[in-house]
Amino acid sequence: ISRYFDMLSNSFDIMSEGMEIEQYMKFRDTLTPASGFQSVQYRKIEIASTELINLIDYRHRETIDRETPYLHAFNHMYWQVAGKDHKTGKKSMLMHNFESRYKEELLSWMKRYNEVNLWTKFKALPEMDQQDMDLVNAMRHYDHTVNVLWVMAHLNAAKKYLNSGDKSAAATGGSDWQKYMHPKYQKRIFFPELWSEDEIENWGITNLESHEIVENEI
Repeated sequence: ISRYFDMLSNSFDIMSEGMEIEQYMKFRDTLTPASGFQSVQYRKIEIASTELINLIDYRHRETIDRETPYLHAFNHMYWQVAGKDHKTGKKSMLMHNFESRYKEELLSWMKRYNEVNLWTKFKALPEMDQQDMDLVNAMRHYDHTVNVLWVMAHLNAAKKYLNSGDKSAAATGGSDWQKYMHPKYQKRIFFPELWSEDEIENWGITNLESHEIVENEI
């Protein structure tokens, strides 16, 4: 999965360097109202990777705990921000269609992986295994690639094309896409305890490409 997201991150170079603005907008308009938001496989990968609290919209995390009903948690997932018109606050047609097709499937996925996600399984390992630097660095690489590199590659490609005219184009889902997408706003982190306070504070801002750590740093 980590290598898969490495490939996805690099793939944006092909689009951003290989298409003129007019070509991109024609391509985008042809797919409207479809959106990357509708890629349910990404939602499933996220849910299977970390505890649900780490996927909750940061503004609501303090209201969520282990006793929270799954439906309530679902309604406060970070991606709900993308499914609402940022001007009216109402769910977009994109969100209605997405939930009609995938809501029950994702609720079932949340229940299935609540206690067997990658992060929970890691924390259940013997202490010696949790200190294994190869494992820790592999998880940090995965976390950083999915939640920073891939997101920023997507964001930068969108900025190149959608901000190219006289005014910024709207997202296909109606969201305030520049705030929704940038990692610094949601601070979506799969494995928070594997990062320092400074790294978390500067999530998506500081260049963390050299994000491997050595034994005496953990």
